[in-house]
Amino acid sequence: MNIQKIYFAALALCLSLSVTAQSFKVDQDLISTPLTDSTNFSLLNSRLGSRFTFSLLNEKQSMQSGSLGFDMDEQTGLLIGLTIGKKNYCFRTTKLPRNTSYFNNQQLRFGPTSMLISGETPEGIQVNFSLISAFTPSKDLDDSAAIQTQIFPGFYLQVQVNNAGRAPVNCKLKVALAKTPVKTFNFMSLEPMKPENTEQAVFFRDNASLNGKLALAAIQTPAKGTFSEAGFGGLFYEFSLAPQARQEFNQVYASHHDQTVIEDKRVNLPLKFYYTRYWKNIAEVLDYASKNYTQNIMLTQKFEDSLMHSALTAQEKWVLALAFHTDLANTFFLLDKNAVARFYVSEGRFKHLSTVDVAHETEVSAVFCPWRLKLQLSQWIHYIARAELTVAANPAQNKPAYQQGMTAAEYGPYLYHDVGDLPFVNETANYNYGPHMAVEENTSFVLLLYYYWKISRDDAFVRSMLGTVEVLLQSVINRDTNGNGIADKAYGWTTYDANEALKLSPDNTFLGAKQLSAYAVAAEMFRSLANKAQVHTIDATKKGVVDGEGSGYKNLGVAVNNEGLRNKQAVRFEQEAQLILSTLKKAQQKYGFIPVSLDEQFPKWKQRSVVIGEGLFLPGLAGTKLPILYALAAVLKKDYAATYAQSITDYGIKLTTDEGTTWFSKTIVADVVAAQWYGIKHSSAAYIYQWNKNSPYAYNDGLLKKDEVWIGYWYPRGISILGYWLNR
Repeated sequence: MNIQKIYFAALALCLSLSVTAQSFKVDQDLISTPLTDSTNFSLLNSRLGSRFTFSLLNEKQSMQSGSLGFDMDEQTGLLIGLTIGKKNYCFRTTKLPRNTSYFNNQQLRFGPTSMLISGETPEGIQVNFSLISAFTPSKDLDDSAAIQTQIFPGFYLQVQVNNAGRAPVNCKLKVALAKTPVKTFNFMSLEPMKPENTEQAVFFRDNASLNGKLALAAIQTPAKGTFSEAGFGGLFYEFSLAPQARQEFNQVYASHHDQTVIEDKRVNLPLKFYYTRYWKNIAEVLDYASKNYTQNIMLTQKFEDSLMHSALTAQEKWVLALAFHTDLANTFFLLDKNAVARFYVSEGRFKHLSTVDVAHETEVSAVFCPWRLKLQLSQWIHYIARAELTVAANPAQNKPAYQQGMTAAEYGPYLYHDVGDLPFVNETANYNYGPHMAVEENTSFVLLLYYYWKISRDDAFVRSMLGTVEVLLQSVINRDTNGNGIADKAYGWTTYDANEALKLSPDNTFLGAKQLSAYAVAAEMFRSLANKAQVHTIDATKKGVVDGEGSGYKNLGVAVNNEGLRNKQAVRFEQEAQLILSTLKKAQQKYGFIPVSLDEQFPKWKQRSVVIGEGLFLPGLAGTKLPILYALAAVLKKDYAATYAQSITDYGIKLTTDEGTTWFSKTIVADVVAAQWYGIKHSSAAYIYQWNKNSPYAYNDGLLKKDEVWIGYWYPRGISILGYWLNR
């Protein structure tokens, strides 16, 4: 599939819909998870960039919610309770209230933007509860209507009650949180609920802000009123159901946080949520959510159906949905006082911001909102190491002194691995070695820029970045000191930090293939985006023309044409790519396969790896037709099938043949590359499903070795599985 066609088709589909009221429907064919006492599965529910969360933790029979993300979540209960006669039932989203039983046969299904929990009573009443995180594609920051759908800080709740029995029933439905209601105007005041009130909204304290509020409000279908009892506050409905009849009740759960979210210490500016540009308080959020309910539900339905009604297997859909949830939960979309927007991806529990290696995978989702990748590309150029600096020891954190910008002065600049830690954005994360990934981060930047160019058609922005690309790639070229094209000095390490061979080896063929790919796509950008206008002249002696000295010259040349320079740079990159291709061919001929390292002095050099072709991932998704990349793929394909066979274990595909580590997000990338470039179809979804289907950590990204799970909880990995969908 052409990635541009996919984006624009999805966008056109969403924008062309007629506005009609509808219920959100989660695909019933999706894999279901029984919710029982032994179910430990948790699911992150979040809003893009707003950090507002409402996550399911079944092992604790609770929801976790907060306006600053899962790091600041408060554990609470969500009561979806139904009273029939004198019997009370509820879902496992809260500890059992007194005199209440859980619905029977509770099942969880979820899509990329939704969570559906179903259950039933002994009387034959079926109840479905859906939580929807609205989403639709957007093109750029001027596409404000779509962006508001994506980022408004609220979740839609839908409760359907079906009478599958033969007798009519009288019902009372409660939708509430295990929180005490408060007045809207005073954070210290509790809200006494008057009997027979007909209020349609209830407010709660937001622990992240002294005066902040969370709100639960009825929309579309009016509530009977609000209540506060037995530790719960919320809405209630009274209704009768004839046999085979159904009723639906809709709510919105919303937040508004207008305080500082992160401090940008590089420029000493506080950053707030971008949504504060559109909504000044929670009342405005509720008003927006209500007025745009039908449109937002409809757009979200179309988006989710486009992913779930596809040729993917059931387990692939499950992994895609899970990964989309964790990606949303790890995003910051922020604004400073000068109205400058910023977008960050957080590295889960590690709390590092916008690591380029993580973004290399998560930004596949930028196909639905290219602006998020553009903002990151813009930001990263401010975090380039240009000189070596010694950071003093920090006894309080038990950290010795270390070098920041290590090797930058000698070999050239490179992008930092991290741009900061929560709650600050600074030059880099404060740990000893991680920022030094000179070769991989520089090449990842180029590949991501190319991907952005292809999905956005934003020639002007990409053209403005080419000078930086030239500097970063020349720095990579400098790191080849033995003339084979592959970096062998000052390369730092790679993102594969749990695998020694991929992490540390000199003449690393994984890095070599990634270098080749970056050189190739850079050459294409340089040739295509060169300024080919003719050089023109001006008469600097004319009135109003100043040359800096005041005297002026006739026929002063203005060099607006840079085609010659760009072609010269492109040729250089193409020569480097050809050199690496020749090196890999020679290695294959010499050894019969391509080892992880070409340095035979490195202890684990002779291992084989399925991930060597990772550099082809983004160019393939972008639909490149470059002959040099097809030539690289032809070489790598010769080893792939045999290497894959040697890497199979019962817990996943090992990253290298002689070490036990597997990372699911990376084997997904290898699967996509194999399908795109080698014509070989593999799927890691079964392994990912097996190790995540009952995990309390939302997304586990693999195992270090058999039975030793790498707990990367709340980690934005695995969204690379979108590559499966883009290839179908």
